[in-house]
Amino acid sequence: MAMYRTWTAAVAASILLLVAGCSPGSEDAGYDAFDDDTPPPTTTSEPTPPGEPVLTLGPTTLGEVVVDAGGLTVYVYDADEVGSATSTCTGPCLESWEPVTSSTTEPLVEGLEDTVVVETIPSGDAHQIVVNGRPVYRSTGDREPGDAFGQAVGDTWWALDRSGLAVTGEPDE
Repeated sequence: MAMYRTWTAAVAASILLLVAGCSPGSEDAGYDAFDDDTPPPTTTSEPTPPGEPVLTLGPTTLGEVVVDAGGLTVYVYDADEVGSATSTCTGPCLESWEPVTSSTTEPLVEGLEDTVVVETIPSGDAHQIVVNGRPVYRSTGDREPGDAFGQAVGDTWWALDRSGLAVTGEPDE
């Protein structure tokens, strides 16, 4: 009987470890940008209203990069195919990476190079912003203007420069 209990306890422990290992981890959801393993609270933001710039350039710990209307760094996701204008960030990914949206299909941008193509994809009552064919997101780890905690998370999330290209190098010194 003691052997049965030991075997049952070992199986139960193995199952718990397996389930924990299969749950969304830091690489999937981007939690490794934070101080602990607890995902940050999901915030809900309103789409930027017409007449206000949705994207502009702003100072961050990475230097001057593309930021949203509130001054928070915006990012692209390597899993989103360039030119597809399709978001692959779904489910648990959206708990850490919030789509940047506009209330209009023709969002206003300032400071980006003229060659940057900004468009939108429908997302409920809002329109997710797409830069050079890739949807853009905010990291829920960035709490104040200038933060760039989402940079290089999982080697798949990148801030954008003024030409709308991913910033994959070292921060400005």
